[in-house]
Amino acid sequence: MNKSFELTPTRVRELRAFATAARRLNFSLAAQDVGCTPSVLSRRIAALESAVGTKLFLRTTRRVTLTSRGEQLLAHCERLESVMTSLAADLRPREGEPAGRLCVHLPRSYGRDRIAPLLAEFMRRHPQIRLDATYEDAYVDMVAAKVDLAVRAGRLADAQLVARRVGTMRRYLCASPSYLAHAPALNDPVDLRAHRCLAFSGLRTGTLWQFSRQRRRRSVRIDPVLACNDSLAVRDALLAGVGIGIQGDYMSDAMVAEGRLVEVLPEWQLASSPIHLVWLPGADRAPALRLLIDYLAVALGDA
Repeated sequence: MNKSFELTPTRVRELRAFATAARRLNFSLAAQDVGCTPSVLSRRIAALESAVGTKLFLRTTRRVTLTSRGEQLLAHCERLESVMTSLAADLRPREGEPAGRLCVHLPRSYGRDRIAPLLAEFMRRHPQIRLDATYEDAYVDMVAAKVDLAVRAGRLADAQLVARRVGTMRRYLCASPSYLAHAPALNDPVDLRAHRCLAFSGLRTGTLWQFSRQRRRRSVRIDPVLACNDSLAVRDALLAGVGIGIQGDYMSDAMVAEGRLVEVLPEWQLASSPIHLVWLPGADRAPALRLLIDYLAVALGDA
């Protein structure tokens, strides 16, 4: 084929006419199959031969045969038809059980604690759906990383995403009884400056801890003895008596109930973090993703 050959809609019609005629080796019958007159079929094949730069058929009064170039082109057409048939079958809306592979991105500790058990149950209910799950606290570009669904805690920064709020995480100060037994007095957030503070670096506020009590506000810039991007590691340090830090309720409520951690300054509130499911606009048209979104929203307590 020459350099000007392009698969335009007109060229595709010509290829279809050629492939039908090549299989039939009868222009009148091929024209019926294509749905045009023999003269139109002949014009389409002539235009294709002009684009290819060679004859594709040898025609006599008694028979029609393919040239060697025509046989090569027919083989190409049959491969193309096979690909198009497979593509049409793949794109066709599927009936019955949704299927496919979804990529989900989850906060490390919250995802492992709250979401992982739900994903296991979801996959048990829908065995035709496969999941690629990533657990990390770093922000992810959902387009570049090809993420179908993400769970995010805190204020949403990307207005281009579709979000569905599914809960709220309460954050509070806590420390171990062993640390508090020998620590300085702590009656006001400003007293934190005299304490060994542990910071989760994934918080947007960083080392600026902001508290409220009715209409009163306190902002304290702490100098952490440990700054860590893994909230579970921060919790382990708190349990070991290293210092005082901020924890989410899903991580520390059980520890507080058992007496292994103590909530500190309970009358001073830290800002709660909303929990959202987020996805790209239009992505939820896929049945498998729609199913996962609705399942997680109900399981987490849609708010």
